[in-house]
Order: sequence, then C-alpha cells, then structure tokens
Amino acid sequence: MPRHLRLVYASRAAFPPVRHGAGIHPEVARILIQSRRNNARRRVVGGLYYADGCFFQCLEGPAEVVETLYQKLHSDPRHRDLKVLDRREIDAPSFQAWSMKHVPDAPEVRELLARYGRTGFEPYSFSAGLVEDMVTLLLGRPDSGNLPEFDEAREALGDNRRSDLVRLVAATGLFAGAALIAVLMLR
Repeated sequence: MPRHLRLVYASRAAFPPVRHGAGIHPEVARILIQSRRNNARRRVVGGLYYADGCFFQCLEGPAEVVETLYQKLHSDPRHRDLKVLDRREIDAPSFQAWSMKHVPDAPEVRELLARYGRTGFEPYSFSAGLVEDMVTLLLGRPDSGNLPEFDEAREALGDNRRSDLVRLVAATGLFAGAALIAVLMLR
C-alpha cells in the first residue's frame, strides 16, 4: 500500500484581508480554483480555511507528492511565512471527496478558538490539540460549495473551458452536418 502523508501548515496571505462576512476573498477563490484543478491531477486532497489574513491548510496524498507540493508553495507569491503545524503518515486520505475543500469563516471556528482561550485566528501558535481539532472541524463542516464566478480568477488562470466547449460543439455540429450530407448523397 502506498505511503500517504497528512501535512498541515499555516501561512500568511500576501494580500489584504476583507472584512468578516464579505464572502470568499477573490484571491482565495483563485487559489481554490487552481488547487482543485491541480490537486485532482496530483492525487492530492485536503481542506482550506482562511481568516484574519491567515491560511490553515491540510494536504493529504502520496507522501512524495505532498512534500514536493509543499516545497513549491514556498515560492507562491500569494502567501508567505509557511510553517508546518503537523506532518504524519496516514493509512488513507480523510478528505477523499474533495480535491480542495473550502470551509468559509464559520462560527464553529470561533467557538473552537474560544474553547482554547483565543479571540483571533492565529494558527502559528496553535497547540497540537487545536491543530487536530481544526482538521476535524474542516472534515465535519460542509464545503463552501460552488465558488462564485470570478472573471478575473478565470482569466488569471487562463481558464478557457467555455470557449473550448463552444469550439467542440461547433466542430461536432460541422461533423454531424457533413456526415448527414454524405449519407444523403449516397442515396
């Protein structure tokens, strides 16, 4: 059985935060769109939480793939100050249903932090118990669902799927038309 790794890390956003309740930050949406696309290809799954200008992310998958991805994340200009909070071998990924689950800023997180005597989201100082409880909370909370359609996010990622679909439909229509003409001519 292949070795799997769970790697939980914190990082600080390199972009200014938005006020609570403002929805998904456009830059977080870009990260999620890109992560969901790339992680599925890499066989990596996980969960992401963003609040107070900090990320808390859990990555799971083949150990060498997760380690390589974490090293690549160090050069991602959208965040800085990466710190591993937990690294452990696991039998199987827990986030199997999500290439990158996103849990929005939720009251349950604030309640969890309050149980640990905290008023703000500062994952760099989380105890091992709080890290584990946060991962459990990510697993138990529903995903934020479909991301809002951010045109700039799609453009930044070069997401041309809609135009690719239009070309495919047009080509299929042309092929079907040509086939119909050929059949009619053979009669």
